[in-house]
Amino acid sequence: MKQTIIEKESKISNTEHKQNGLAEKWLPLAVCVFFYVAMCLIYGPQLGADSNGYIHMISAREPVYPLFLMIFRRVFGEARYLYVVAFAQNLLMAFAVWYLTMYLKQRFAWKEWMTYVMIAMHFAVALLCQFAAGRASIFPNSILTEGITLSLWLIFITFLLKALWEKHMRYVLYALILAAVMMDVRKQMAVGYIVLFGTLLLGWIGQKGYFKRMAAVTGMILCSILLALGGTRLYNYVMRGEFTQNTRDMNLVLTTSLYIAEKEDASLIDEPVVRELFVQVMELLEEKECNYRFAKPGWRNLEAHYGAHYDKITIDTTGPMFIEYAMEQGFAEGLEAEQEADRMSGVIVRSLLADNLGTYLKVYLASVGNGLINSVAKRNALLDWYALAAYLIYCVLMALCLLKKETRRAGLFGLTVVICIGVNVGVTAALIFCQTRYMIYNMALFYMAGILMFYEWLKSVQEG
Repeated sequence: MKQTIIEKESKISNTEHKQNGLAEKWLPLAVCVFFYVAMCLIYGPQLGADSNGYIHMISAREPVYPLFLMIFRRVFGEARYLYVVAFAQNLLMAFAVWYLTMYLKQRFAWKEWMTYVMIAMHFAVALLCQFAAGRASIFPNSILTEGITLSLWLIFITFLLKALWEKHMRYVLYALILAAVMMDVRKQMAVGYIVLFGTLLLGWIGQKGYFKRMAAVTGMILCSILLALGGTRLYNYVMRGEFTQNTRDMNLVLTTSLYIAEKEDASLIDEPVVRELFVQVMELLEEKECNYRFAKPGWRNLEAHYGAHYDKITIDTTGPMFIEYAMEQGFAEGLEAEQEADRMSGVIVRSLLADNLGTYLKVYLASVGNGLINSVAKRNALLDWYALAAYLIYCVLMALCLLKKETRRAGLFGLTVVICIGVNVGVTAALIFCQTRYMIYNMALFYMAGILMFYEWLKSVQEG
């Protein structure tokens, strides 16, 4: 009789344990879904300046997001498909936040309240975008590539952490497949390759088979890049009949080259047709004060002026003007004229860069400073100092964690995020200005890593 009672109590205990386990696993997902779906239902899809380019599948855009929109348009119809896209993007974001958080919980076995603190970091970033940023919209609601790349980036980071800590090459493979997809969503996401290589290069030091593993990773990265480039070319072959990359990539570097140039630099351009185009463009930019000489003194003012005039150069001026000029030279409207515009852009960039390198570095460093701040806060005089303090505290915590065996795993997570921020800022500043839209990928990760490192360090101190 007593044994039967004990068996019944044991079964009840096991049932309760399973129920608690299910709640701990699925309740955070329900919270994520509720938050992002609520934001979707309240605010709906938001169009941006670049949205029409993706909707109309222009040749300047990478293939994945235009195809993503096209599928939804064909399935759900022109009238309502953007609402369904926003809903799907928010569900993907909810899953990505939950997937990363639950993996970290599994690895660090933290207390349940920490799960919701980590999730709250993503909610806080979303609310900042909705209520404190100029665009007044969370990115999963936006009909922009960030609508899916933010989510894909979190899943990519989860795979990378699994590869880092568990040392299974299949997770490297999963991460690199996702990296190829992200690169075909937007070229900026090629930073994922550098992040993955840098993280594993540093994180696997001292491990058995280190050089063999890194050689395999290098080969896999090259294959992934070829997959991404081939995907874009195949898309253009099907859509436009030509096996080529998307156009206007060179226009990004051209914008910075024109911003730092002088009209007298025309003498550096050997090709007469391109030289004449350069002179015409510089005259227009002078009228609009789209040149570094019109910026007020100081790196903050330089970066603010550059950011404020970037679209005036690249969208309002060089984009349409170079294509029209190519057509005047006899190139057919469409892909042919756009490719010639790219070629002329490359001629200008190569001709000017060496003579303007000092000014370019000045603008680049100002952009890097802006990007580092935008990665963890919103730009203003007070928050600039906050960002500096946050980075200093973060680096101290990271050093403390990396130096102790029991907290090294948390330190490696912190190091991974530092690499993410450094690579993203460094690459973006070289090609375009570091506005929040391009820096937002690592904001929540920064605070997750900082909180986790402090949690693990404090636990190690308390345990003696």
